[in-house]
Amino acid sequence: LTLSRLEAEAALTMAAVDLGAVARRVLAELAPKALANGQTLELEAAESCLIEGEETLLAVLLRNLADNALRYSPPGARVLVDLRRAAGAGNNIVLRIEDSGPGLLDAERARLGERFFRVTGTNASGSGLGWSIVRRIAAVHQLDVRVDKSARLGGLAVQVSGRAI
Repeated sequence: LTLSRLEAEAALTMAAVDLGAVARRVLAELAPKALANGQTLELEAAESCLIEGEETLLAVLLRNLADNALRYSPPGARVLVDLRRAAGAGNNIVLRIEDSGPGLLDAERARLGERFFRVTGTNASGSGLGWSIVRRIAAVHQLDVRVDKSARLGGLAVQVSGRAI
């Protein structure tokens, strides 16, 4: 439904959104899942991280990314959500979600965002649409999404960046 709405380019109500507050709410919703799996879910957020956007969709983006990090990481894994203003020039906000899970092969990373693509060799459930939704929400909000290996935790690192207000 979310993807259909985005593809229909339904009118979105853009407003100032405190991404830190959204992150706290989403992670509070996911905390029981992490706890049940013995996983650590952490948030490091700057005081003010305002972005122009549609709050419900930004929450979906964050929930999909954090939920994937938990879903594809083993029991005992660590998931870190880091939200801050970018250092240096520009007025950007950077959201990084890193995990200590197995990560992805380069070929798998290249396919993220394809509808119904699912990583093979995992028992994790899902429809294969989460990344398509993330990519579309990011595009609507003019956000840049990058995926690489986490230097801090060893698993996957997803970075979403965009203009702060």
